[in-house]
Amino acid sequence: MKRKTIIGAGIAVLLVGGAVLYQRGTAKPTPATLKVTVQNPITTLDPNFADDIGSNLAEVQTLQGLYTTDATGQIIPGMAEKIVQPTNNHTVYTLTLKKSQKWSDGTTVTAQDFVSSVKRQVDPASKSTRANHFKDLANYDAIRKQGASIDTLGIQAVNNRTVKITLSQPVPYFNFILANQLYPINPAKVKAYGHKYGQTAETTVSNGPYMIKKWNQSATTWEYVKNPYYAQAKKVHFNTIKTTLVTDATLASKQFLSGNVDEAEISGGILTNLKKHYADEIKSQKKGRMAFIVWNAQDKVAGNTNFKRAVSYAIDRRVLADQALADGSTAAQSIVPSGEVKVHGQDFNAGLALPNDKTKAQDYLKKAQAEIGEKKLTLTLNTADTDAYRAAGLYLKQSIESTLPDVTVNLNRMPLNAEISAFNNRNFQAGTLSWSTDYNDPIDFLDTAYSDGAINFTKWHDAQYDAFIQKINQQPEANDARYQLEQQAAKLNNDLNGVTPLYQVANVHLQKKTIKNLNYPVIGYQSYQYATEK
Repeated sequence: MKRKTIIGAGIAVLLVGGAVLYQRGTAKPTPATLKVTVQNPITTLDPNFADDIGSNLAEVQTLQGLYTTDATGQIIPGMAEKIVQPTNNHTVYTLTLKKSQKWSDGTTVTAQDFVSSVKRQVDPASKSTRANHFKDLANYDAIRKQGASIDTLGIQAVNNRTVKITLSQPVPYFNFILANQLYPINPAKVKAYGHKYGQTAETTVSNGPYMIKKWNQSATTWEYVKNPYYAQAKKVHFNTIKTTLVTDATLASKQFLSGNVDEAEISGGILTNLKKHYADEIKSQKKGRMAFIVWNAQDKVAGNTNFKRAVSYAIDRRVLADQALADGSTAAQSIVPSGEVKVHGQDFNAGLALPNDKTKAQDYLKKAQAEIGEKKLTLTLNTADTDAYRAAGLYLKQSIESTLPDVTVNLNRMPLNAEISAFNNRNFQAGTLSWSTDYNDPIDFLDTAYSDGAINFTKWHDAQYDAFIQKINQQPEANDARYQLEQQAAKLNNDLNGVTPLYQVANVHLQKKTIKNLNYPVIGYQSYQYATEK
């Protein structure tokens, strides 16, 4: 077997029997600087509107809630002095802020900053897609559906350091909301910047471990710089996190293996070759994130239930995960990730399935064609322009068209922020999307098909499904009774395809062996503040 070595741009590429391998470069990082690549851009750092992966990852670095998470993803006090026990039948949380908590401009973080944030997010006038994250606060429905005053929402500042939160019913996962969802805003800066708040580095303020620099919404590089006013700043090892947006996994791996970056987010088939030579620098595990297809319910093709059933049966999710993606992602069994909760000692998805069945796919397509009144059907599928979505989109097109010859799939690749804009404006037919959980309860994923769900871009509505969600929300305990209802809802979505589950995303990163405590939790995102060097 012949070997050919091609050298260029500081990296040696070895072609061995068609496999691409990379020889490690020798570049060294700047002291106290961590260089990383990410696959998703930041669309906003306004916490009331951040509803995409890139923005949520950035929030973890720049903002801190009343609670937060440690290096392993466990909940610990953040701005609050301690983890409190709720009173009044587990519906009232009274939290006192630690003394001398500061924003990155040196002003004091107050209880009102948290109250203002929640009210702004819930207020229908804001049109926040994140409003539903606070659906369990008292009077939420009255405000959102009946026009009640926003001041009746179940959150208030008792004084400058005390926040009182009242829920409409006990919520077993509310500590996660306090850690991963309820971030403060700086009301003075919101007033000064208006709709530009959090849209550039200059209009963003932080109360977390880092401030963001050299960033705007079109940026492909930016920096997180240690926030000198952060109370735990002395424990933050890296002064600067230099971040580069690299959507192509091969390019990201080249950046890492040439020594240009210390950590890189990757995906795709390159993982197979990398495992042979760099296994001890690969961090891979299941993530609490599901990829799925959203359908425009108002479109005569994409909104047809039998058409969606036909597409779902045409997909072999194991082939999609194992061969098209080949990055450790696993086939979806429902819209809920595996490994999140157990029911009667078994995984939530035990007994749930999304089979590949050519005969059923073709039978459902015939029903759809009769209902739509057309034989030849065209589906335009939007996909974000990342390595994983490119691979998924190509597989979906091939699989659907080969199983259903009367269906033509047109792929429309676009930047993630453009795709989300299309979803928000209902300017789409179908599209791929993913959702990461912020708490350990299946309801966060089931909400994606709920008519009042936080990211129900489809406007799909099913009375039986909604009834399940409403009944689940009345269950106060994190127990088998609640999870069984959630299983039934997941099974119904598998059939009706409010959204069509595809795969559970793998969290795959290349990380230098000299980096410590940079972990990737199932729930939430990595926090650079805990990273250190050996």
